[in-house]
Amino acid sequence: LSSGHHDEALTLASSFLAAGAVGAVGTRWPVDDLPTMAFMIMFHHYLNSGYDDPPTALRAAQCWMLNPGRSFVPAFPANMAELARTVDLTRAEAWAAFTYQGQ
Repeated sequence: LSSGHHDEALTLASSFLAAGAVGAVGTRWPVDDLPTMAFMIMFHHYLNSGYDDPPTALRAAQCWMLNPGRSFVPAFPANMAELARTVDLTRAEAWAAFTYQGQ
């Protein structure tokens, strides 16, 4: 928290924005590595597969996480897909913390 504005939380994403980045993906609370790995692979998949708007790609990745019948795209490394299958990606802790800030 900032020392002068106790109602405003500063995150790593807000630091990037303050430094001049156009946009940043960040989390509102600490997240586990394994679900984050799966989330980021899918976020970048959607971002590079026609969802050129980061908030839309973020939402697509969140929907993918929530889908218990999800399929792993070819760009998802097989060994990482096996690891991702060992955790419940539908839990809110796995996908809900991610936000996009910026333009």
